[in-house]
Amino acid sequence: MDDTKFKIEVDGEVKEAEMLKTVSLDGNNYAIYAIDKGDETSDILASRVVKDNDGKDTLVDLETDEERNKIKDIVNAMFS
Repeated sequence: MDDTKFKIEVDGEVKEAEMLKTVSLDGNNYAIYAIDKGDETSDILASRVVKDNDGKDTLVDLETDEERNKIKDIVNAMFS
């Protein structure tokens, strides 16, 4: 995931996101990115990065509460 800006579907709507950081944790890679809400604020989101059948990076939802909590701790440390 080398591009700074990319398109992502959120709740059925395609939005532009900006990559903030990628991190490796427990053998997985994660993308932490921002989506502009249009009111001078942004949502900060995270997804696991996996390779699709063509070898391209794809973002998938975090699956467990443990995974979400670990990434949440990283995001909180980034902005504290």
